[in-house]
Amino acid sequence: MQATHMQAQKTVDGIEFPVGKAGLVGYAARRGADEELLADLEQLPERVYDGPNAVGAAFAAVTGR
Repeated sequence: MQATHMQAQKTVDGIEFPVGKAGLVGYAARRGADEELLADLEQLPERVYDGPNAVGAAFAAVTGR
């Protein structure tokens, strides 16, 4: 099943913002995110994210989900 922007937001719940893409991917990996979600997170633009809504919006823009 393909991950949605809401799942991406839940996966990074608890991370300290602001954070860059590498921090998001590393945090998700440590929390046990599956390979598909990690691959989707790797597609996010290289930038600093200021909160879970920014992560969800970027995820939706990149994946269409």
